[in-house]
Amino acid sequence: MLKQNKIILLLFYIFLFSDYSFSQAREEEPKNILVMFTLNEGTMAYNLLLENFKNTLREKYSGQYKLFVEYLEVTKFPGLSYQQYLLDQYNKKYSNTKIDLLVCVGPQIIPILEKFAEPQITSAPTISLDLFNPYNDSIKYSLNPNTLEVLVNINVKRNFELAFSLFPNNKSVYIITGSAKIDLFFSKMVLDAAEEFRDSHKIIELVGLSMDSILNEASKISRESIIILPTITLDASNVSYTTMEATRLVSSKTSAPIFVLLDTPFDDGAFGGYVLSFKNVGIEAGNAAIKILNGESANSIRVNKSNLNQYVFDWRQLKRFKLENSSKIPPGSVFINQDFDFWDNNKWFIVSGILFLIFQTILIVNLIKLNRKQKLITNQLIESENKYRNLVREDRILRMGELIASLSHELNQPLTAILNNAQAGALFVEGNKATPELLKEIFDNVIRDDKRAAEVISSVRGMMKLEKREKEIVNINDLINDVITIFRSEALKQKITLKIDLTDKPVHILGDQIQIQQVLLNFLFNSAIAMNENESKLIIISKIVDKDEVTISVRDFGPGINTEIMDKLFDPFVTSRKEGLGIGLAVCRSIIEDHQGKVWAENMVDGGAKFSFRLGIIKNV
Repeated sequence: MLKQNKIILLLFYIFLFSDYSFSQAREEEPKNILVMFTLNEGTMAYNLLLENFKNTLREKYSGQYKLFVEYLEVTKFPGLSYQQYLLDQYNKKYSNTKIDLLVCVGPQIIPILEKFAEPQITSAPTISLDLFNPYNDSIKYSLNPNTLEVLVNINVKRNFELAFSLFPNNKSVYIITGSAKIDLFFSKMVLDAAEEFRDSHKIIELVGLSMDSILNEASKISRESIIILPTITLDASNVSYTTMEATRLVSSKTSAPIFVLLDTPFDDGAFGGYVLSFKNVGIEAGNAAIKILNGESANSIRVNKSNLNQYVFDWRQLKRFKLENSSKIPPGSVFINQDFDFWDNNKWFIVSGILFLIFQTILIVNLIKLNRKQKLITNQLIESENKYRNLVREDRILRMGELIASLSHELNQPLTAILNNAQAGALFVEGNKATPELLKEIFDNVIRDDKRAAEVISSVRGMMKLEKREKEIVNINDLINDVITIFRSEALKQKITLKIDLTDKPVHILGDQIQIQQVLLNFLFNSAIAMNENESKLIIISKIVDKDEVTISVRDFGPGINTEIMDKLFDPFVTSRKEGLGIGLAVCRSIIEDHQGKVWAENMVDGGAKFSFRLGIIKNV
């Protein structure tokens, strides 16, 4: 049973993958495209058409395909017997090939295929590319019901109008064509269009001549003439030519401009014209072929013919006749062999690039200068900052120097109290009168007096420091009390009464405590100095809170501030004291402004002066 299951499973996988392989093979089966030309291999028009047909398929068609190309060579071998022989060979060659698309190119190819081709060729979806012949209504352009007819017209009249517009003084027009059927077809088309201009221009026909005769006549054509050369594929001597070869030969014998009807003779002396573009015919045929290969019916497809004809000029010929900048050249024209003048084509880019480089150079030079200047300024700022910090420190030291003598008295009190408490404790111990409660009280007094001495020393040492510290949350009441502790000994020495007006509610700021203490201490010393001559001395220190700000003021009752220096009081080196340096108040202003605050001084109505600073407070601390 297990063996049977394995066999069934194996067969299932074989069936599955074989079906997948077959479907893949069917999907990847290439389409067969057969292109048949009426004329000979090497015809320039056919080469242009075929190249662009191939390029369009290669770029836009996503499927796989095989392309077969055949030529009937009716110019070399015009007899029906040769055409029948060729078609017999093609019938055998493609007898086992499914033709998915047939492309027929050239005059009278449909009747030949109808007569000699087998159904495997004639029944395929077909694209018929041919020049429209207005002289023969019986010409067939469709091979079968599923045929797309792409019939192109040549507007000869527009060529005459173009030539007369560019060369208004050239009144002689030479029409040169060959002797083949296609040549005579074009010559009739040109001559019919020329009838409209015979009154204004002299029309000369050089039709059906040998090449020697054509070149002989061309050598007599002056530069002040116009040549219209549609095609020369066969001359009167039955010698075959391509239109490119004929144009090159004629242009070598004349200096007159040669206007053409097809886009093939350029590079061979043609001036230009309103021409049939075989390049664009090939592109449109390729687009139509893709639609047919993708399943659309050939007879339902419409081809855009608006771009099958276009104005084309040889740039060298335009320059030769000094018409390269002519306003009469139609917009949208195509130029062949256009000189690449690097300056003319890129002058704005070059000028813009040069200006950009100049601008960049100036910018870089200025940046270098700015960088050097910035470094110099930075060094100067660092030097100034160091000098300023040293000045601040010197100001502190100056103030501390004035406090040294007074501080000895301030420190002497807690030290004496500590000594007295210690001696009292020792006596109590010796007399066996020391109870735990008494000793605890003595020790608490020692600790309190020791802390008081430590606070005095710590405050003074902090004021002596040079380094800049990070800002921190500061209690204004504590800060003021610390300053008063430092200044109290000086106040006692000078018999100054300090009146403190602080609210009990604590107020906090974000700042550098030592710097703010320096400002307040500076105000106190200035007030003390101002009252040197007073018999009674009073300094009032107040704190006022208004919404989000706190104002701290120091009020004295001295002679007040000299009005001559009032506006410059906080500038550096401005002082009314002979021994003063004039940097204290400048330092104060710098400190307060660094804290985003404001500092000022004012004379009071009842005498004396008041120095104040205002700082923002921090809530919810």
